[in-house]
Amino acid sequence: MILLDDVTLTYPDGDARVTAVDRVTLEGRPGIVTGITGPSGSGKSSLLALAATLIRPDSGRVIVAGTDATGLSASGAAALRRDRIGIVFQQPQLLPALTAREQVRVMAELGGSGRRERRSLVHARVDELLEAVGLGAVGDRRPAHLSGGQRQRVAIARALAHEPRVLLVDEPTSALDSARGAEIMALLSRLTRERETATLLVTHDLVHADALDEMVEVEDGRAAVVTSRRR
Repeated sequence: MILLDDVTLTYPDGDARVTAVDRVTLEGRPGIVTGITGPSGSGKSSLLALAATLIRPDSGRVIVAGTDATGLSASGAAALRRDRIGIVFQQPQLLPALTAREQVRVMAELGGSGRRERRSLVHARVDELLEAVGLGAVGDRRPAHLSGGQRQRVAIARALAHEPRVLLVDEPTSALDSARGAEIMALLSRLTRERETATLLVTHDLVHADALDEMVEVEDGRAAVVTSRRR
């Protein structure tokens, strides 16, 4: 579970401050995809950055899997991200020299609770994830030899490699055509249910809104509407 509890975030703007997030409370629950939508500049990306513990709110709390992240040091927040949070960026940001399998394996070896796992267990988890995202047959290909949709699938597998409790996704369909975008949204919905992650997904594209379980509309830094679409 992830909870943003009455969070406010401001940025300096000359001699004043601009409010990017204004007393927002937002909960992400296991097995649920919560979409965060709204116009450009509404505060969507700032909310995701708060959820990822990349920035600290001016006030309020960010609770990730039972841990209050707002009281952590920078190294503590980094450890929480490594162990509990998976992030899928707008661009896949894959390493050109690594194959799809190697991209996922690096994250699997870095993440987790700090225990050293047998190499065979890590390899098995990587292979299982590649199969889960539909890339079992192309695990040895490098990013240059993958389509845009396949690269996004690698990014999703990489984000799940350390078995996070929270999955944060930023505009996953922005660089894809409508067909590939629908496939990625359906994949995220399925993996969220199967792996019981609490998924927050930022999107401006409501064409694929049916893949969302809940939807939060953000405007001027406030969560204006919360719509339950399924559960």
